[in-house]
Amino acid sequence: MDGAAASFVILAAVGVAGPYVLGVPPRTHREWVCLALTLAFLAWLLPLMAPLRSR
Repeated sequence: MDGAAASFVILAAVGVAGPYVLGVPPRTHREWVCLALTLAFLAWLLPLMAPLRSR
């Protein structure tokens, strides 16, 4: 697994498990949509940042 994929897996795990650990899991449809949009943003952003890390 390359660095960008590993970073995404770690951030996705923290983004999903974090609210449960803090005791505030997403309950409404809007909260789940916000979580999905955050993960989609990370999936879009991290591959763009990978070339910057290799320099």
